[in-house]
Amino acid sequence: MNQKTSIYYHEHFFALYRKLRANPISLNEIVEKPTMLALLPDLHGKKLLDLGCGCGEHLRLYLQQGAAAVTGLDLSVNMLAQAHHDLLQCGADTTVCSLYHLPMENLADLPEDGFDVITSSFAFHYVQDFPALLASIADKLAPGGTLLFSQEHPITTCHKEGERWEKDNNKQQVAYRLNHYREEGERDRNWFKQPFKTYHRTVATIVNDLIAAGFQIERMAEPMLADQPEWLDEFKDLQHRPVLLFVRAKKIVSA
Repeated sequence: MNQKTSIYYHEHFFALYRKLRANPISLNEIVEKPTMLALLPDLHGKKLLDLGCGCGEHLRLYLQQGAAAVTGLDLSVNMLAQAHHDLLQCGADTTVCSLYHLPMENLADLPEDGFDVITSSFAFHYVQDFPALLASIADKLAPGGTLLFSQEHPITTCHKEGERWEKDNNKQQVAYRLNHYREEGERDRNWFKQPFKTYHRTVATIVNDLIAAGFQIERMAEPMLADQPEWLDEFKDLQHRPVLLFVRAKKIVSA
């Protein structure tokens, strides 16, 4: 996110977002959270940082998974205030929870380091300079530490203009359009009538940037719903394409 202020600064927009996240049948609840939890390393006794922590939902899950200390970083003051409130409400030990109002691009300014695990959910597609972010993450990770992130899948971020789907005469989805996939860079988006920017990069670029930053790829996931037919009516898009890309990588220990 190269914006100086978060789109969640607007109270009306933030209220709509909170209403969406309260829905138990959502992409976050049905796909994103279960996949992230399944890819996590053992968190017992670990020091963890969550980039773009939002309202702290993942921080609470990580504490439940045995993390010794969790730190959250986000650009949105509204998100961080809600995270602080919710952590208190769930009885989290605030002595092991830290929250920072800081964009991911300024990760180098974070006073803490030596994290065993760094995570990020649904956020890296907002970052313009991905190699610079990965360099900062590598600096903040302990040797052999784990980076686990989800982001919008490049199949999704590549869209530039026009209809996303080709449809038949009955308006049924036939094929997802990828004609701008090779064209990396900025994308203008709109959500709840609020304009914002994301950045498209191919899967190859993402993987090669990780390798160049000194990471070893351990796992990747592109969840769809072929094995969960009970959700096919709710998430028709996921029958044919992945919406999210998950990557787990390990910081290589220098010889």
